[in-house]
Amino acid sequence: MNRMKRFAVAIAAGLATTVAVGPAVALVQSYDPSLIAYSYVYYADAEKTEVLGYAWDNCVSGIGGHVWVQKPYIPTPYYDETPAYVCSGMGPWLPPDW
Repeated sequence: MNRMKRFAVAIAAGLATTVAVGPAVALVQSYDPSLIAYSYVYYADAEKTEVLGYAWDNCVSGIGGHVWVQKPYIPTPYYDETPAYVCSGMGPWLPPDW
């Protein structure tokens, strides 16, 4: 699945889980939280009526196979985040239960 398609799926899932946050939280807790990458929708206001933009985390691997999640700069404190994928040494992957 290409990157933009994953992002679109993550955004759609985010919109669906905005109402039902409980199941998404339960799924995320079964993986190493430091390796979960998120997609974001950020807003101009606390009521989340004006969308300013979209962003997503990136998986980064360094020397010795160390893997981490690089977070984007989000210029506002008003945003929704949705689990998008899990980072690993073999690249990002979607868990079967997501």
